[in-house]
Amino acid sequence: MTLSALVVDFGGVLDDFGERSSGRAVDSGSETAPVVRALEWLRARDVAIALLSNGDSRPTTIDCDRLFDLVAVSAETGVRKPAAASFRHVLGQVGLSAEQCVFLDDEARNVAAAVEMGMVGIVHSGVESTLHELSVLFVPELDEQPG
Repeated sequence: MTLSALVVDFGGVLDDFGERSSGRAVDSGSETAPVVRALEWLRARDVAIALLSNGDSRPTTIDCDRLFDLVAVSAETGVRKPAAASFRHVLGQVGLSAEQCVFLDDEARNVAAAVEMGMVGIVHSGVESTLHELSVLFVPELDEQPG
């Protein structure tokens, strides 16, 4: 089955600037975090991008309306990861099966719960490894295109 969506956590993933920050969020000014740039690239190629966060509110350090097709924040949905209901909510909103989606989070227990639902899981342990995993999962489909 073709992977059609990426569901991603914010804290610890989209605010990770790699080696420059040693895994900690930094005040980047106008710089874009590497994983955010990857999401922009994927979205431009018709991969649906959804944010699933246990946050109290939508992140204000990124343009959620531009970057995501769907934003699901636990303060708004009433469910928190790793509850299956949080993943079902996102899947229902994007209209895809779990098998069509990749879930990316820095918390292994959240990724394990997504995998139990049938999603492909990536535990974010660093920018380089996450970018590699995304390229393995999404870029091969582009390589299969004729031309």
